[in-house]
Amino acid sequence: MDFSAKDLDNHTIEHFMSDDSTSELGLLAAKVAYYNFEWRFFTVVMFNTVQAIGLNTFLRHYQKSVTVKLGRFLPEKRHSVTQMVIFGEDSSDLSSTLRWTVRSKYDSNGKFIIICAFFNQDCDEQKIFQTLQSLFILNVVLLKTSLKTNRSLAYSYDIVSNEKCKNNVPYRLNLFTACENDNCFKDLFPEKLSNFQKCRLVISTVEQPPFMYLYNGTRSPSGIDGDIMKLAANMLNATLVLVTPSDGLDAGHYINNNWTGSLGDVYNGLRHVSACSSPLSSNKYGNFQISFPYYSMDIVWATRQPTQKASWEKLLNPLNFYIRIILFMLFVSIVFMNTICTFKIWRQVRRAFEIEPPKYSFLFFSWVLFLGLPILREPERKSFLITVYTWIWFCFVIRSAYQAALINSLKKPAYLGNLESFQDVLSNRYPYGGVASLKEYYTDDRVIYDNWVIVDQAHFYETLDSILAGTTDFVLASNKEAIKHHLMRYKGTKQLQIIPEKIVNSPTVVYYKKYSPVTIPLNNVLRTALEAGFIQRIHDKYLDHDRKLFRREYSKRPEPLTMKHFTGSFVLLMLGWFVSATYFAVEYICGNLKD
Repeated sequence: MDFSAKDLDNHTIEHFMSDDSTSELGLLAAKVAYYNFEWRFFTVVMFNTVQAIGLNTFLRHYQKSVTVKLGRFLPEKRHSVTQMVIFGEDSSDLSSTLRWTVRSKYDSNGKFIIICAFFNQDCDEQKIFQTLQSLFILNVVLLKTSLKTNRSLAYSYDIVSNEKCKNNVPYRLNLFTACENDNCFKDLFPEKLSNFQKCRLVISTVEQPPFMYLYNGTRSPSGIDGDIMKLAANMLNATLVLVTPSDGLDAGHYINNNWTGSLGDVYNGLRHVSACSSPLSSNKYGNFQISFPYYSMDIVWATRQPTQKASWEKLLNPLNFYIRIILFMLFVSIVFMNTICTFKIWRQVRRAFEIEPPKYSFLFFSWVLFLGLPILREPERKSFLITVYTWIWFCFVIRSAYQAALINSLKKPAYLGNLESFQDVLSNRYPYGGVASLKEYYTDDRVIYDNWVIVDQAHFYETLDSILAGTTDFVLASNKEAIKHHLMRYKGTKQLQIIPEKIVNSPTVVYYKKYSPVTIPLNNVLRTALEAGFIQRIHDKYLDHDRKLFRREYSKRPEPLTMKHFTGSFVLLMLGWFVSATYFAVEYICGNLKD
């Protein structure tokens, strides 16, 4: 019989505990809880009748934090409950209560002590364990009193056995109050799935190089996630079964109050685990249990390379911005000094210091030295000679360094500035998007969220190839390693730009249904594999050759020099010819210059 929260006002706690103080069932339950529950957590003690046998004794001997709960009701403020004691009348009442706890989102991975006790009522333990197995409640101790012998009996079960992968047959526990040092009450909740006994571990996944290669079922799956899952299954002595999503979609996203794809398989109880290398988000965290984070992934924006610069701009590539300014100011100062030489004040200075007038203009003489042309005469004064030699040395260094860098600059394509942040994408009004699950990261930014273009997994590589070909301005959100691995197919002949501003650096996890029984054992083996270095080695196996390829200088064939590489040089040469012809024409018309 059920009671609501209001019924508590009609009874006192002494009424609830009106049973014999020497009840053996309550004492056994208290000892099991004392040695197996964590004292830092509170324990929920739930019963549906005021005549529950053993409740008084349990509360008297288990003097830790408890919450006594009469009937099936949910409080306004709920906390995570990892240990529970349930008093019930018979097997039907207990089975109904267990189903209610699972429907009410209590942690079915927690520790349960079930006391089947009521006056003159028998308890069918087989029926209770059938319910426990169907609800995947593994950590349980059942206490009951035999009507025939009036002895207290204790049971538990293993959901996986040598004979069956779905076992519900209980076995007896040898519990009695007088056992030496209470040893019989210790370690009653071992890990039940540390050995799968070759039973199936079904994992939903998707084809996603380099994380998962399925080979259309023609050979054993591989890849980073594939090898890690095979290692985990081997450590658990399980038979690994990797399957694609039942709806044929990708990793999955939340839509119409349900999940699609690989995550949908887990959410709807069709598979044990989802290993799809999907980045963690708040929505996933709230709807799934996640594994121990065993690596991390970068989610980035990728787009085509920027527009190439004009050929003449390559002439300036060897010089950075500050050197360009310095050289420009240097030649401006030479022009300025040459202009001063024509002023009257300079002639007065020349007479005062007895300086002979130069035969050539100061500007022309400086330019001749800069080009490395030979000079017929040099200054007689030592101070002027040092100045000329210093200028020759300076011009030689600048000219040699510039020429050395110019050939390489002319051969390589030069691009306009890269996109530095996603704000540049918005400013240029480029289209952007990616798989639907990544859209969740921008739920607080409605402008980005509303304009997101969903690219499903079937069209992902088609979109990426369009970006590599430079035929689209689309900005694609994706896993960085997946992009790099796809670039390997072209061996350096195609390139794209990755915006430095990341979307997120997400931990790499696998996803379970809430309170899945495989959570703890699989987390344990993933933690062990990470600490032993196996996971790092698997990542290096599939990603290290990607890095080596991008470091190879000869991954791209040498490109021969053509006319387009020298367009800027020829334009500058023709400009020089035009200036020379103009100067010659002026000289011819106005008369020859005197030496």
